[in-house]
Amino acid sequence: MPESQDQENLGEKNITAVEQPAHQALPKSRLDAQGKWRQKDPLRGLIWGLLLILVGVLFFANEQQWLTGGLWWEALVIGLGAVFIIDALFHYFNPAARPYTPGRLSPGIILLAIGIVLMAGFATWWPVALIATGAALFFSSWVLQREIERRTSTQVTLQQSERRYRQIIDNANSLILEMDTRGNVTFINKFAREFFGYKEEEIVGRNALGTIIPETEQAREEHHRMLAEITLYPENYLHIERENILHNGNKAWVVWTNKPIFDETKKLSEILCIGIDSTEKRKAEILLEQQLKERTAMEERNRLARDLHDAVSQTLFSASIIADVLPKIWERSPEEGRKRLREIRQLTRGALAEMRTLLLELRPVALKDAELGELLKQLGESINGRARIPVEVHIEGNCELGAEVKTALYRIAQEALNNVAKHSGAEVASVNLTCQPEFVRLVIRDNGKGFEPGIKGQSLGLGIMSERAREINAQLSLQSTPGEGTTVSVHWKNPGFDAQTKTGPPAGHSGK
Repeated sequence: MPESQDQENLGEKNITAVEQPAHQALPKSRLDAQGKWRQKDPLRGLIWGLLLILVGVLFFANEQQWLTGGLWWEALVIGLGAVFIIDALFHYFNPAARPYTPGRLSPGIILLAIGIVLMAGFATWWPVALIATGAALFFSSWVLQREIERRTSTQVTLQQSERRYRQIIDNANSLILEMDTRGNVTFINKFAREFFGYKEEEIVGRNALGTIIPETEQAREEHHRMLAEITLYPENYLHIERENILHNGNKAWVVWTNKPIFDETKKLSEILCIGIDSTEKRKAEILLEQQLKERTAMEERNRLARDLHDAVSQTLFSASIIADVLPKIWERSPEEGRKRLREIRQLTRGALAEMRTLLLELRPVALKDAELGELLKQLGESINGRARIPVEVHIEGNCELGAEVKTALYRIAQEALNNVAKHSGAEVASVNLTCQPEFVRLVIRDNGKGFEPGIKGQSLGLGIMSERAREINAQLSLQSTPGEGTTVSVHWKNPGFDAQTKTGPPAGHSGK
């Protein structure tokens, strides 16, 4: 099906479903014909009603024997003339039916005059009929002249209004255009033509899709959706920023206000689109976004450099110093030499774990592929090598977690262990991970100096850990007492676990 025909079907289907009353079951062509007939003469039933009243009055008068001899026909002619005159007056006072006044006034005056003449007893009535015809033509011409003058004045006023309207629209500093129900441009103001780079004859009559709207799949879908839904949800299209395309192929961003225009039958006829150029604003946003990314990347590089210097470099430097003095220590005391060897091994393992952690920071994809238990053990070794704090890691159960849950738990453990290394002054720490089909629990403990949670909790990264827990709908708790250490606990429930059947999908969903 051609694109324009497809758009027309979308628009007509939507309009018909929304605006056609439920009681109208007639075909559309027949309804249109009836509508035109009603609009042609809105008082078409008046004369028939008056005629029925006249006939009823004449029959009643005849039964009462009020009409004798030739009075019946004389009363009928006078009544017909009166009916036509009354009908003409109703048409004259109704602006929609005023053009039909002369056609009803003329026969009314003629019939009324003939009836009066007959009732008066004139034998030759045709001279009076001529006079009545002249009078009827005179009054009809007067009515027509008044109607012509009225229409001429109205037309001049409309032309002046349209001229002022065109001047205002063309000089407005806004993009203004109108589209029909198929998306074809029916009007575009001067400012919009200059903005998009089209001449009026180059764009009027053409579809907006492919001219000012790029022919991408997303743009095509959004354009068709607006044509189909604007009568149902007009509020959804009052303020929309979309990508447009200029005649030279350059892209531009415009904030559009789209408003449906209905005809007298409450049917969608056009869509009025008023736009404001937001290209510079969009470019500024993109530039700010790029600068933010660059600044974030710079901060991340600086952080990694600090971690590399503070952890790996210092650890390797300590290991190298011990290795330099190890031969002399071994000669003096082999037992002390073995102790120093174990210390070198611990330092090098810690440096290796720290390097692996930094590599994970540089390659986030590797973090999603690794097992959580191995990541926690690596974290423990890096803290041991960096802060000389032994970290015991215990894993219980099979932790087959999704990337989102695994990443959040790893980041929480990383933040908690960093706090242990920097602030706790602990001698030992532990990480316990329990994985069950229905839940996962992560507990990080240390025997450090502790703190008052209400005073220092936020400064020790509790906000970061809380945000990570909220991302996966987990519960985070922190317990600390001065002099007794700190415990950080995370409890996550598997939303896909069925408690009755004890089955469910792998614990890889965040429940969001």
